[in-house]
Amino acid sequence: MYLENGDRRIAFKKDGLCVDVLIPSYDRPELLGIILRTWLNIDYLGSIFVLAQASSQEVANRYKSILEEFGNKNRVVYKILTVKLGSVRARNMLLDMASESSCEYVLMTEDDLLPLDRRMLAMMIKRFKLDNRIGLVGGKVSIISKRRVDPEFFLNLPLNLTELISKLTGYIFVNAKRSSGYSEYLFQYFLIKKEVLAKGVRYSEFFNIPTGFREETDFQFQVKNLGYMLFYESKVNMIHLTIETGGNRPGLTMGERMYWKARAHTLFVLKWNKSILKRIWYITCSLLILSLYRPWHIPWLLKGVKDGIRIYYEKVG
Repeated sequence: MYLENGDRRIAFKKDGLCVDVLIPSYDRPELLGIILRTWLNIDYLGSIFVLAQASSQEVANRYKSILEEFGNKNRVVYKILTVKLGSVRARNMLLDMASESSCEYVLMTEDDLLPLDRRMLAMMIKRFKLDNRIGLVGGKVSIISKRRVDPEFFLNLPLNLTELISKLTGYIFVNAKRSSGYSEYLFQYFLIKKEVLAKGVRYSEFFNIPTGFREETDFQFQVKNLGYMLFYESKVNMIHLTIETGGNRPGLTMGERMYWKARAHTLFVLKWNKSILKRIWYITCSLLILSLYRPWHIPWLLKGVKDGIRIYYEKVG
């Protein structure tokens, strides 16, 4: 099934500016409805572009019922598919859907992230205006409860360790008291200047895996590679609802999940580090840290690293 609505050229501008919000969703129609209602109250919102992926016709019909409520006002532009594209392809399709909009910025987010402050987009736009070297602006993520499936999702660390451990493991760590400033990494939602997208930045097929891992960081590194900077705005906060069902979380065992994450991290390290010594250092340290965390999954981790190395040299040489 394929369903599409909306005029992509419509823009709801404030002070001559607007932001299109992009949301991929998989098997969570009711949660998406809650998120959409909240976004419609946010200042500087242009349109919301939704790519809804359903595992069955019944779920697709639920999406259709909810999205029609918003789509009739041309504020929400959506596609409904009964096929799972994966995190990377879904996000790239959303970028294409929003490409004809006249808004100057797009915000990539998720269907389980709840905005808290109606001024959040205004605060993010302000950072771009203060420094034209900035290509992406992200913010804070707060968690209302631990997820059983992936309890290590965000861990709080001292400020001087956050970016180091993030670089070694691929998991994005955070210091809860960190102030606004330039950053090496951002969380999975961030505001993007359209001029950056015009230079060909997209999510890489390298990371189109069942669990979704490292695709956002790779996107951020592409932006930095063009000479832009990343900025973390501590005043912007989104609530991560940590829903256990739906989303980019198929029925994989934790061992399988660790395999895919080790494989994606290995591909990332090989892509962005040309020094052999750095490649060995980052891959080895990641293995050691994750082995201490999940020692019973060491065979899965080793297989992920092995396959990551093989796939990289098959594709890149």
